Amino acid sequence: MRNTDFDTNNVKHCCENKLRISFRGGKEFNGWVTINNKKFARITVPMGRKDIPPKTYKWMARQLKLTTEQFDELLECPLNWDEYVEIAKKLPQT
Repeated sequence: MRNTDFDTNNVKHCCENKLRISFRGGKEFNGWVTINNKKFARITVPMGRKDIPPKTYKWMARQLKLTTEQFDELLECPLNWDEYVEIAKKLPQT
């Protein structure tokens, strides 16, 4: 887990650029990942440019239905949209 390497602003921009999420404002940023015009996962990102506590980092990964290692890869750049969709397809449908 590399939560100390990223801040909340990095997470928001990465989600906007790689996962095509449009965030809406409020007390925090909320956005949905949509795959084939269906809402798949919702993520909440705290506002500001602050460090991410370990528990919050794990929760953001869980919201995107990723492990913390996969979330690290998403933020570092190796994981892209197509790979994310492949991970999503392997998950059991609820």
